[in-house]
Amino acid sequence: MNQKNLERAVIIGIAFNIILTILKLVFGYSGSSRGLITDGYNSLSDVVVSILVYFVLRISNKKPDEHHPYGHQKFEGIAFFALGMGFLLVSIVLFVTTSGTLINFIKNGQLGETPSLTTFYIALIALGIKLFLALFYKKLYKKSKHPTLKAESNNHAIDMIATTFTIIGIGLSQLGFVIFDYIAAIIIVCLILRLAIMTLKEAISYLVDEAPEKQLIDQIYHYIEISKGVLSVDDLKVRRHMTNLYVDVEIGVNERLSLKEAHQIAEYVHHRVEKEFPKVIHCMVHVNPVVQI
Repeated sequence: MNQKNLERAVIIGIAFNIILTILKLVFGYSGSSRGLITDGYNSLSDVVVSILVYFVLRISNKKPDEHHPYGHQKFEGIAFFALGMGFLLVSIVLFVTTSGTLINFIKNGQLGETPSLTTFYIALIALGIKLFLALFYKKLYKKSKHPTLKAESNNHAIDMIATTFTIIGIGLSQLGFVIFDYIAAIIIVCLILRLAIMTLKEAISYLVDEAPEKQLIDQIYHYIEISKGVLSVDDLKVRRHMTNLYVDVEIGVNERLSLKEAHQIAEYVHHRVEKEFPKVIHCMVHVNPVVQI
């Protein structure tokens, strides 16, 4: 997928999120549904997130320059972290406001009005839109491998669950159990908090050059070890660069080889690793002399 189509797809997501925010908040307040109101503020945060994703995608796809010789991909990691912090802030604010109402109910035995039936239908419409967006962004992520698109897809998937609880809460409130509309709101807050923790955890792994899974490192190690001319693998480090990898390896070669021959082996390993493992964008090879008796 080219950059222009990717940006157009994100704009589509922003438009749908704006529509959802307006629908949920307008009908949530007018229809007295705490669950739909909470879900509406969740959608409002999605609008901010989607706008951030749009600008980050434009920055992260810039080519390397004098000041950023390794490219701009880590700007996406910073944005990924910002998304997590945004989700965390939203969950805290919504928890404080919603739990306050529940505490008041426990103390005084009073809740607000029963949500109108209209809010139930609005929640159903929102669920359908969220299903579309979750599948839409999941497809985009598979094509582009942008981690922020993965976060967006996960966010919409969580939103589907949240909206489902909103529907259940409003449905039960129609039967006289108004408390369940507020319980649904609390559940939505917990889901947003879970998403925030997951997003922050993954963002940190992108930003601190975390190593990939051991199985992949072992595969790279073995592949280098059996390469022609390599007598030993003295050191191997693999680090994440967003969705890609950098490899730094020290190999042992026969000390009697000429500098040119040793360099040719290093070049062979360099190209072989990058070809065999597409996620490796650069393999740096250092040569150590090995004494052969």
